[in-house]
Amino acid sequence: MNLWLFDLDGVLIHPAGYREALRRTVAYFSRAAGYPQRLLDESTIESFEAQGITCEWDIAGICLMADIFTLWQANPGLHLPPDLDDCLRALQSPEWIRPEPGFADWAHQVGALGGETPSASAIKLFKQAAGHAEEDLARLSAFDLIQELVLGHAREFARSPVMQYFQQFTLGSLAYERQYGAKPVLETPSLLAELDRPGISTGVRDRILALQAEKRIRSVIITARPCRPQAAGANLADYPPEAEIAQKLLGLETLPLAGAGHMQWLARQHGQISDGYLKPSPVHSLAALALALGGKEGDALEAARVFVEEGKLLPPLDSFKESGATVTVFEDSPTGVIGTQSAVDLLKRKYLDIRLSILGVAKGGEKRAVLQSLGAEVFDTTDAALVKAWSGL
Repeated sequence: MNLWLFDLDGVLIHPAGYREALRRTVAYFSRAAGYPQRLLDESTIESFEAQGITCEWDIAGICLMADIFTLWQANPGLHLPPDLDDCLRALQSPEWIRPEPGFADWAHQVGALGGETPSASAIKLFKQAAGHAEEDLARLSAFDLIQELVLGHAREFARSPVMQYFQQFTLGSLAYERQYGAKPVLETPSLLAELDRPGISTGVRDRILALQAEKRIRSVIITARPCRPQAAGANLADYPPEAEIAQKLLGLETLPLAGAGHMQWLARQHGQISDGYLKPSPVHSLAALALALGGKEGDALEAARVFVEEGKLLPPLDSFKESGATVTVFEDSPTGVIGTQSAVDLLKRKYLDIRLSILGVAKGGEKRAVLQSLGAEVFDTTDAALVKAWSGL
């Protein structure tokens, strides 16, 4: 069997909508903190992604906290009010020394810490750095409170002001109000629908679909984008259909999808943190493999969890006992590569005949080097990576 796992953003999709939403969100909060409006450059975004920090809610929150921390550290007379809006207004004073916050440096430090969600790691780093300043306890306590407001619940809509602002750009004002039942403060179209573009040519897409129909490959889309699991029912607020927007744009609605919404739903069913099963967890990659094998949503998700946590091979993953497989993962960031490597390693420990091929997509810079260090053969475009994959069929 040939199982192909396609990442979405940076592989199947050029995520210009997310990029622009991230830039506008960071610019808004930087401006609110008294910094001149700045555009987050592509190399800085890639620094985050090369460290496995791919969720824009994390990136935007870390950037805002870097703005706040830099001002707070440079100005000992600055005491932060407990409300975020009041805090940002206090930061606007022209009397403050205003060093540059060094977003890329924070990305490397957060990535090096690892082991948690990026926002949770960032809280530890900022807290550690603040503690070195020999500040009075009241000032430190106020700083910790603002940190909790910005980063403590970075992926919970009801509790994250950064996510609330960002989501208006991704979904558009009208869809935002329908999704969350909240009044938007912006009038904006969906930047995902307006700016995202396919990362593959039409001919390549058609060939993927043809090979899928012929069962020469079994493909699945694996993504950290939010999505709407069937099991979510009417509980829609936590499951915006952002991955489905990309599938429709690509014309790949018939491919199974393993998105962040699926992992979030699964984690909640078993009392885990909301992102506990999201890549680089092997649960995410195993769920994708189970869906590629034809498993129904609930069966595939549960089979992935049970295999990682209990070592039991349930359907459809138990079909690996009957037939070997080559797993090919198309990725542009290390999280998906690491997750798939971990999944394949777990399967091999059961003496299953599983082979892994890692095809990276990155034109250059930090991300390309990181992918190569993980054993990926890296290509400038997804079309080029697919030419390589087709040669092995």
